[in-house]
Amino acid sequence: MGHTTPVPPTPLPGSDRGWLWDPSVVLLNHGSFGSLPLAVAEAAERHRRYIEAQPIARLGRGVADLLRAPKEALARLLGAPPDRIGLMENATAGIAAVLRNIAWQPGDEVVTTSHVYGAVRQALLRERDLHGVVIHEVPLPLPVPSGADLVERVTTALSTRTRLVLVDHVTSPTALVVPVKAIVKACHARGIAVMIDGAHAPGMVPLELDALGADWYTGNLHKWAYAPKGCAFLHASAERASQTHPASISHHYGAGMDLEFGWQGTRDVGAWMAITDAIAWMDAFGDGVVMDHNRRLAAWAHQLMVDSGFFEPISPADGSMRGSMASCRLGARWRTRFDSVDALQAAILSSGSVEVPCMELHGDWLLRVSAAPHNRPWQYERLVDTMRALDRAS
Repeated sequence: MGHTTPVPPTPLPGSDRGWLWDPSVVLLNHGSFGSLPLAVAEAAERHRRYIEAQPIARLGRGVADLLRAPKEALARLLGAPPDRIGLMENATAGIAAVLRNIAWQPGDEVVTTSHVYGAVRQALLRERDLHGVVIHEVPLPLPVPSGADLVERVTTALSTRTRLVLVDHVTSPTALVVPVKAIVKACHARGIAVMIDGAHAPGMVPLELDALGADWYTGNLHKWAYAPKGCAFLHASAERASQTHPASISHHYGAGMDLEFGWQGTRDVGAWMAITDAIAWMDAFGDGVVMDHNRRLAAWAHQLMVDSGFFEPISPADGSMRGSMASCRLGARWRTRFDSVDALQAAILSSGSVEVPCMELHGDWLLRVSAAPHNRPWQYERLVDTMRALDRAS
């Protein structure tokens, strides 16, 4: 094939033990809903029991105290002050909050890319239908040659009507790490606001949100920060914080992000309290060790897939746009053998007990693998062997 497959990283000691997933299934789709360490799950349950013992005192009067430690831990992970971080259920809710806080005028333009997450596209369509917003999806044909090419495509699409640029930090179907800092700089030079959908970024790539300078940044913590599901955040710049409110307004409207997002009525905040435990779980392996392990394992898996002949690369060969996930394009022959990507995904699961997402994006069939601490090289080899067996059987 003309390539030398890199050496996979040494597994982190004990990292394949203490998870809640079913070990009979090879989980190569950490990027959808994450996979929860048992220690973090148990911590979340302890927090819930603590609240339930005295719900009036601890939730009704003391929720700010309960959330202080997780917000401070999260602030250190994100490089931003806790008072400009609002806790959310997921990144989609963060985007909804921002879109509903903008006083749109008919003809205002939002620039995004053709790799935008499907739920975000739907949120933008709602703003179009309600307010006459114009949505401009910048085409990003595959393979993407470089980060610089992507930045140039986005910035070339800006116009005098552009009100907001909304781009992914890590694209979901294509798993590309986007050079968002260059996009923020170019947009701000033109007076255009920027929101970053960082659904996959926390725990996958280093973050310094205040230094990044985006007007808004939202991200999930259940994927690569190993927190329970329902843990996410919205960060606003110092200039935007006073304009940023939850989509559901509660008692503290206008009192600042800390109070407004911290109290939205009755919520199960046990999962949010466990953010502290999730970050501590990662840090126990060493500063940045989990992130580095996942990135190197994903690089190894990507090359293994490409060398198998069943997958075509869609990202730069130097790995500059890959993190803890890797997407590849499937050749045209798979379309003649399966009716849909869903049928192919089901066949991989039933034949090889491998859970891996297969997606269609603008006519391309893609397969995306994730690399988490519990993954091992043999699991990606099983994926390739399963594809080989399906190829022979078709």
